[in-house]
Amino acid sequence: MLAMKTDEVQTILSDEENTRLYFAYGSNLDEGQMAERCLAATKAGLARIKGYRFVINRRGVASIVESPGDAVEGVLWMISTQDEKILDLYEGVATGHYIKEDLVVEDIASGEFIEAFVYIAVESEFGTPRIGYLEKIVRAAEKHGFTESYIKELKTWQ
Repeated sequence: MLAMKTDEVQTILSDEENTRLYFAYGSNLDEGQMAERCLAATKAGLARIKGYRFVINRRGVASIVESPGDAVEGVLWMISTQDEKILDLYEGVATGHYIKEDLVVEDIASGEFIEAFVYIAVESEFGTPRIGYLEKIVRAAEKHGFTESYIKELKTWQ
């Protein structure tokens, strides 16, 4: 678990409650991990981002890259401002590992297109997943009922 200074936690916890949609496609698909990291997060449904594909970068972690004709499946989480700041720390936004972008995602249940933020790794050169990392993503994808073709695609990174 990420070690945070007491003053960082207090700042995060003192922010007013606002929520927004977060699209998870990597290890944050795991409900247990999200429950540990984000106390107020609730699953809002399944979604996909068209025009991108899932990759594992040189650091051994997930990202997405633009790829016409492809799509990334994921989970939409409704998260609080505090949860977003905590996720920013885990994802390494301040240290330059990930950036956040607002993208249009398709809610799979309704077919509606909505905006959600997503973390995209700065490092985009392909690599090998960290030990146990991809397995966690695949297990979560199976649990959430992602398409068989997408799960097969995830497994190609092993």
